[in-house]
Amino acid sequence: MLLGIAADLSAPPSSATVYRDVCLVAKVFRHYDVVALLDNPDMTDFYAQWFRRHGLFDFVDDLILREQVYRSLTVEIEGGGSLTAHNLHEVLGYL
Repeated sequence: MLLGIAADLSAPPSSATVYRDVCLVAKVFRHYDVVALLDNPDMTDFYAQWFRRHGLFDFVDDLILREQVYRSLTVEIEGGGSLTAHNLHEVLGYL
């Protein structure tokens, strides 16, 4: 199954470490194909560099535009919130 995680959850104010933890659990323990979803194609290079710098590609298969994904389980935070240690348990519960 494909798991799409909003790419902007990897950048501040979200924690890249927590993003990596979510991807690790999804990939290793739940056996999802994990992709980072982009809203803007102009941001692809920015996120590719950000992911490489923080080791996020270890558990993320690719960066994909949101409109290119038709069926997936998607991780997003309502109201533009961030992914932090405070909501990690809740997000992992959805997987």
